Amino acid sequence: MAVAQREGALWWRLHFEDNPLCRTDSQIRARVDGVERYLALEPRSRVLDLACGSGRPALELSRRDHRVLGMSAAEEPLGSARGAAREERLNAHFVVSDVRQIPYRGEFDAAVSLFSSFGRFPLERDDARVLESVHKALKTGGKLLLDLINREWIIRHVEPDIWDQAEESVDGTTVADQISFDLESGRLDNLRSTVDREGLRTPSFMSVRVYTLTEIKKLIAQAGLAFRQAWGAFDGSAYGLDSYRMIVMAEKPAQAPSLRKEASSSMTIRIKGRRR
Repeated sequence: MAVAQREGALWWRLHFEDNPLCRTDSQIRARVDGVERYLALEPRSRVLDLACGSGRPALELSRRDHRVLGMSAAEEPLGSARGAAREERLNAHFVVSDVRQIPYRGEFDAAVSLFSSFGRFPLERDDARVLESVHKALKTGGKLLLDLINREWIIRHVEPDIWDQAEESVDGTTVADQISFDLESGRLDNLRSTVDREGLRTPSFMSVRVYTLTEIKKLIAQAGLAFRQAWGAFDGSAYGLDSYRMIVMAEKPAQAPSLRKEASSSMTIRIKGRRR
């Protein structure tokens, strides 16, 4: 059964927009509860938060006695996070960095990618580079937790094309979203139009590659990581067709799993009669 248009747009804002009005402090704490439980973090674990946005989960992890580094592609959202870390004297640091080229080797006990931040690059190869970079940054035995959208839930519940206009904000701005899912490319797109009180319209676009569990397991293996488990939510729920999240955990093994096939004996036998 497809969700109503209004519900579909609200779902987008809840899971993709780093806005305190959409994500309350209690929701952030609940998400971090799940992160700690799934990763079995020891006190003072070194944690890398990929595409950390405003840094709210990273700050909450630091409040729980973990040493956290948040990475963002943009400087703008990091100011308030750094200010909060200084004010509370937290062991949390925030840097502008490309998550496809993490400048650390064997440094972290865990890495997290929360609120569907994985898959926002235009090419699948870029997503693969993120996982390869995480593999290098993790210690042996370090774990990665990916908080993803469940493609199966989208197909079963979300209408293929949703229009929604948000209520007018305090400053008179209105937002119109056109949300669509392309079955062929596996991308969830949002073409947004923001109109200010003067009537000036500003378009923006956001696209997320939504992976199946099979696809993400393949990318994880190609990066040298080992898939460990998948859940349907941060409360311990099982992953299934009707879970709207897909929480995936992988680990950096002592020896990277090899994808290359062993050469068979037939490949080493010289064919009689063939010239050398």
